[in-house]
Amino acid sequence: MGSYERRIQTYIILLVSVMLLGVAGFSLLEGFSPFDSFYLTIVTIATVGYGDLHPVTAGGKVLAIILIVAGVGCFVGVVANVVEHIAYRQERARRREKTNMLVGLFFSQVGTSLLATCARLDPGREDLARLLRDPGGIGNKELNGLTATLLSRTYALDCREFDLAGIRDTLGQKLDVITILLQNPDLEEHSRFTDLLQALLHLWQELAHREVPCDLPEKDTSHLSGDLNRVYGLLVTEWVVYLGHLKIHYPYLYSLAIRTNPFDENASVIITD
Repeated sequence: MGSYERRIQTYIILLVSVMLLGVAGFSLLEGFSPFDSFYLTIVTIATVGYGDLHPVTAGGKVLAIILIVAGVGCFVGVVANVVEHIAYRQERARRREKTNMLVGLFFSQVGTSLLATCARLDPGREDLARLLRDPGGIGNKELNGLTATLLSRTYALDCREFDLAGIRDTLGQKLDVITILLQNPDLEEHSRFTDLLQALLHLWQELAHREVPCDLPEKDTSHLSGDLNRVYGLLVTEWVVYLGHLKIHYPYLYSLAIRTNPFDENASVIITD
């Protein structure tokens, strides 16, 4: 539960408590029926003025003052927080949509080609392909479970099988895109995608410091393989989540993504049926 929900819940509890106090107090002090006490409590908190029913005892009038001070404050608190929460949800939805646009830009510029390269040399590709038969065709609950599975999965890419110089040069050419994405404030709530960009930037820095990234010592290749697998794991997860977004909002982009699925050996961008 977020801070807005907790505040609204607190104000509602306080408002209900004040109303119960008013009903009990007017019943005892004024001798009104429970319904009349409830009516008088609502009229008092709403500050609409009294008609034929109003407190006449000193205790009832003191209670009315307490209800006005406490009840109005709680009621205003509930209304203000509800309005603020609605505005917050609208702003968050706007930021989420902009974030998804940035994720789409990333995959079109860097992510899809790198994912295809890694998937082609992944020794566990067949197992991963079974897991990702239709990554966008599942509900939110299943998607959360699949995301957790992918994040906990162990990947076994061997950097010695890759054209590391080619990856270094490709990432270097897209460095401006990665840097601009990292600086975008709309990514503040999307920590996993930010982690992916940071991992990519780190991989490029590691490769950029090696003039000839081949014939490296065993410990160094193990280190680079670890960096590559970190990128790959985050890349797969982010790709699956992004496809789920495309399935709902942009089915034509989803169709293209499925037809170029890097884990499907029979995938083809050409539509045959």
